[in-house]
Amino acid sequence: MIEAVRYRRLAAELYRPERVRVAIVGEAPPPEKFFYFGDSLFFRYLRAAFARPLPEVERWGEGWFLALYREIGGWRGDVCEESRRATKGGADDVTDCLEAFERRWAALDVDPEAVIVISPKRLVPTLPAWLRDRVTASVPPPGQWNAHREAFLRDVSALLERHVGRDGLREAARRVSEEDAALDFEIARACAEGAGDAELRRLLRGHAREAGLVAAWEGEAA
Repeated sequence: MIEAVRYRRLAAELYRPERVRVAIVGEAPPPEKFFYFGDSLFFRYLRAAFARPLPEVERWGEGWFLALYREIGGWRGDVCEESRRATKGGADDVTDCLEAFERRWAALDVDPEAVIVISPKRLVPTLPAWLRDRVTASVPPPGQWNAHREAFLRDVSALLERHVGRDGLREAARRVSEEDAALDFEIARACAEGAGDAELRRLLRGHAREAGLVAAWEGEAA
């Protein structure tokens, strides 16, 4: 059986921006859902947060939104690549993942002025100092409490307006190709549905970023 982390790694590489200008860092992905599959709770609420300054987001599908997020330089990652069981205090223990996370971060082209958002807030003290000192804001995750969901929507939409701007979001939206977004999302959904190796390689064949995507799928450095 192909490990879930390989599917997540491929989907994340598919939507990795050339240069990261907005980074959202969490603890670990949920057991069965994933942001870059377009099916997680975090995905749904981040999309809703974008819809406040950019209402047309609601008219387009999940793949189009992921393409838009990539277009603004958006990156969503977790300290741990694999799901974790929460501790008794409710927080995931991610300390054993920090070394691997630092390697993945170092492989990104992160803009020196990038907006770095941490969610949940409790994650901030566990981060290495070099990243902790660069954090722009921390926001509550859109979990089970309605107050946290409302705070997430309010805080993230405010960050978007302040650092990207409505005009910047509209310009990025105009650059998104609906056809390319649909093709990329077909790959993401194949990952979500556990497609076999041969099927994924068929979908990747001829992609503009085929080499990097295949390397991610095979667990190699892109």
